[in-house]
Amino acid sequence: MELSVRRPAQVLRLALVVALALTVGAVLFAPTALAATFRSATSSGWGPSPAAGKSAAENNARAELNQQAAAAGEVCSGVSVTTRHLYTAPDGSAWIYEATASGNCEVPSSTPPSYTVPRTETQQAGGASPSVAVANGSQAARAALLAAGQACTGYSTTSSLVYSAPGGAWWIYNVTVSATCTH
Repeated sequence: MELSVRRPAQVLRLALVVALALTVGAVLFAPTALAATFRSATSSGWGPSPAAGKSAAENNARAELNQQAAAAGEVCSGVSVTTRHLYTAPDGSAWIYEATASGNCEVPSSTPPSYTVPRTETQQAGGASPSVAVANGSQAARAALLAAGQACTGYSTTSSLVYSAPGGAWWIYNVTVSATCTH
């Protein structure tokens, strides 16, 4: 019995066709994996006390992270925040902190979110004018809502004056933001 040179070539060709078919099948029919993207955002904040300054920085960092994720069409989960003290005014009237919010962000499933959970958050904030104080409080309250609810709609905002410094140099407001959220 004599070996033909054609036989090994045919076997090799058949093996290559099978390998190619398996590779194409694996690529076409593999489930799509939605990998989470680790994101972080750093922001600063200040307030008339250490707790207010730290809270403002943390809320600002969360808001920045949520804005980054929203721009990419993502929603973040498992968000953690680290905070560090930057500066205290010599008279103790202002405490400045820096915070970094980090979490895994991913594109939500194609099914639209179900906005079923009513949420309300109140934050106290200050500013050099009533409108700045309310805007600071609104931003902080929205960030707190998004941190708890991930995605919200139907925002409404109310505010109430807590304190105004003599001469109108400083204003402090309690700002309440309500919305309907996904979680």
